[in-house]
Amino acid sequence: MPEKTKKEVQPQAREYFEKGITALRKDNLDYATKLFEQALRREPGFFECREALRLNQFKRSGKKSGLFKMFGKTTSTSLLPKGQLALKKDPLEAIEVAEQVLNDDPYSVMGNKLLADAATAAGFPRTALFAWDLVMQKHPDDKANTMRYCQALVNNGDVAKAEETCTALAKAHPGDQEVLQLSKNLTASRTLSEGGYDKVASGESDYRAVLKDEAEAVLLEQENRRSEQESTAENLIKEYEQRLVDEPENLKLIRSLAELHSRVKNFDKSVGYYERFNKTNLRSDAAVDRAIVDTKLLQFDWRIEQAGQGDAGELEVERNAFEMEQIQRLSDMYPSDLSLRYDLGVLQFEAGEITPAIQSFQRSQANPHKEIPSLMHMGKCFAKRGMNDMAAGTLQKALDKKEIMDDEKMDLHYQLGCVLDSMDRTEESIEQFKLIYERDIGYRDVADRVDAYYASLG
Repeated sequence: MPEKTKKEVQPQAREYFEKGITALRKDNLDYATKLFEQALRREPGFFECREALRLNQFKRSGKKSGLFKMFGKTTSTSLLPKGQLALKKDPLEAIEVAEQVLNDDPYSVMGNKLLADAATAAGFPRTALFAWDLVMQKHPDDKANTMRYCQALVNNGDVAKAEETCTALAKAHPGDQEVLQLSKNLTASRTLSEGGYDKVASGESDYRAVLKDEAEAVLLEQENRRSEQESTAENLIKEYEQRLVDEPENLKLIRSLAELHSRVKNFDKSVGYYERFNKTNLRSDAAVDRAIVDTKLLQFDWRIEQAGQGDAGELEVERNAFEMEQIQRLSDMYPSDLSLRYDLGVLQFEAGEITPAIQSFQRSQANPHKEIPSLMHMGKCFAKRGMNDMAAGTLQKALDKKEIMDDEKMDLHYQLGCVLDSMDRTEESIEQFKLIYERDIGYRDVADRVDAYYASLG
């Protein structure tokens, strides 16, 4: 799992990050902490967000009283055994525990070492080095820490600084065999890594493979820079199809061709390559099967755009029926994929199939990422059935799980307010709308509802 930049993370994580930065600038530090944590929960490799969280932690630490600092350190220290245990099973969980420690004491050497070890295990070299930097500030003369810091530098591609650090360590520990061996290893790493020839020396590859890897990197860079241009997509298609003649079982090439053909609206060829992927892979892949359905839906959308008004209506009906049928099929084929079950529930709800939709949302809420939207849709289903007390309870349950007032939480408050209003629980209903009013006066008809309520009071 590679580390990601702000441009690469999913939109919701980016939104939480940007809101966190705003809160940080306003010195709303506790709220900023929650926002940054939400972003990192979705994208653990979001390095810019982790840097912002650390700055926020330092600012919070500076505002705590002496007694609170002592209590916080005691609390955070008690989390370290939990983090060490998680490190052996789930590095991402260990990273979250480390951040809990650092929330209380961002200068904690043990907390930063836990973060460094967990980040290394998770494949986040920048995060690991980030944590080691603080450890080295606190204990610059510790031999064991310095040796591990050098390795973190190498993992992050900074062999020169690792050699410089090791040279200083050798002066402090003349004749130390461990330090001498580290120095030799670093020299070898620098020599072999130049041009990628460490693979040649280790026997993993020959010089032709190294050159091929370099060409692949250039090709991928070109694709990333110009992927939005159809002319580039066409050129890539030609190149990939030529390569596929010599590498007919290269799954990466096959999938790339499927995606490229979809981009230039060669939908049938795109589906053909996805099906070839499954055949070559010798097993079905849920993500690829979903991509086949999505590609066919894109083809429907394109046909609807090209059609006249009468034909477009017929195509939309056909498209909706196709989508329902296919998502139902995939959901049955991959019963453990609860995201598919959630998508099926949404389609069922929109089609007015309320009882099947409730069943789908009851299952999909077991997916942590779909729990809150599943509860929200289930509440809407109960409201459609006139089960307003159950709808209110389900929506409140979803609200209890939301910490941050984002669009999703405002929608939950709005839905709950409407349900309470239909139950003639006016005061409770208005309280829900007022929470939105304070945040966004232009949200739906909230302003009209709140203003009408106060007008009725005279």
